[in-house]
Amino acid sequence: MLTESAYQLALIVYVTSALMALVLFNVWLLRRRSTALKVLLTLPLAALLLTPAYIQAGAETLAPALVVLGFQWLSQGAEAAEHALRPLLLFTGVAVGASGLLALILMLRHRRARAADPNLDLSTDA
Repeated sequence: MLTESAYQLALIVYVTSALMALVLFNVWLLRRRSTALKVLLTLPLAALLLTPAYIQAGAETLAPALVVLGFQWLSQGAEAAEHALRPLLLFTGVAVGASGLLALILMLRHRRARAADPNLDLSTDA
């Protein structure tokens, strides 16, 4: 069993490494992509990596829900993993919805910024 300080250190290391993985994902794989695509992919991935869940149905300690889901599903079956699956689906669903809305707003702003201003067009005689 972990001590309180070791448990906190482990969570800090995990969250830091997950955030660094998200940054590297954006820098390496999405370098020349639009901001809308980056948001659309990064927010759900962050939800998958950073959603917490209890390690067992009646436990008091938290762990990353994706890790808990994997271990519980493989060791005890799907029924034992449901307590980790529910928050993971909820937070990932909210992240997908929020990232879709934010990506749509970013695409509309980009399209509006690229549209030519008719007051600045000097090619036509008025």
